[in-house]
Amino acid sequence: MKKIIFPLLACIALPTTIQANVDPKVAEICMKAADFKGCVESMSGMKKNNSSPKSEYDNALLLLESGDSSGAINAINKYLEKNTNSKESYLLRAVINSWDLDNTKDAINDLNKAIEIDDQYADAYAVRGSVMYWDLSNAPAAKNDLEKALAISPNNPYINYAYAEYLFDFSYVLIDKDKINLAINSANEAIKYFEKSISNEGYEKDLMIKRLFPFGVKYDSYAQIGGAKFELYFWYKDNKQRKLAKETLNSAIVDYSKSIEIAPSQEETDKLEIERNFDYLDLGELHFYRGNAYSWLDKTGRKACKDWKISKKYGNKDAQKNVREWRC
Repeated sequence: MKKIIFPLLACIALPTTIQANVDPKVAEICMKAADFKGCVESMSGMKKNNSSPKSEYDNALLLLESGDSSGAINAINKYLEKNTNSKESYLLRAVINSWDLDNTKDAINDLNKAIEIDDQYADAYAVRGSVMYWDLSNAPAAKNDLEKALAISPNNPYINYAYAEYLFDFSYVLIDKDKINLAINSANEAIKYFEKSISNEGYEKDLMIKRLFPFGVKYDSYAQIGGAKFELYFWYKDNKQRKLAKETLNSAIVDYSKSIEIAPSQEETDKLEIERNFDYLDLGELHFYRGNAYSWLDKTGRKACKDWKISKKYGNKDAQKNVREWRC
């Protein structure tokens, strides 16, 4: 997910008392706030954490939450010097290397080590499966790892979500091979696993859940289900299943709406992205996606334009383009 930053700094001067030390990203967000100074102070203070870590592993988690990936790696390295069989540390280092530092080789090595320590470590299999698929394009190995993870921990929301992502993306591979029926089946299977991931009850403290879904798995899962159904709409149409296509499109709008209903504010998402240096799904994107779905259902564009205008307000450039082209 890519953030769209509002291009306001080029034409608006910041309050002189604080402009010198303000992070440009923070300033761009806070220009929309009624209390600019209060917003800056609040957002700039996010990175301060007064709690004392109990160990270097805890310190690594704090550093990671503050967006200091390299510092987190150093803390884990120190912890592993005395705790060589800490599977959680190898997993955490692998997650940082893969997601934050694009260091796939070291990530795989750490995941292998974690699994060597505990061959029933479901999260390690799931992360390795994701790395195999997204970073190394090894679909068979990814499928094996993800299914192994599911067999060990079938109710883990992160694992169900990761497997659903794999199935959904693989449906595009099948489309490219003109295997539309198999693609439809794969996308529908993905929806089932996204639905299984909706509840994270009992997994709130899981590393993967905290890192990927700070606003709850349900929020992201409904959006993914909406996206899968939106694609299925076109595939059903191409497959001459027009009634099913329309039903699926309506259902996609319902799922996008569910995600919008429970979404955090745009400011909350922006704050956390700055704090963690990590991209999360936001309201601007959700309104853009739902607007796209409406545009195929309502040819007048009235509902689509309403969503795109909201998305445009949050700085989504694709929405800005649609508003212009549809003359909203």
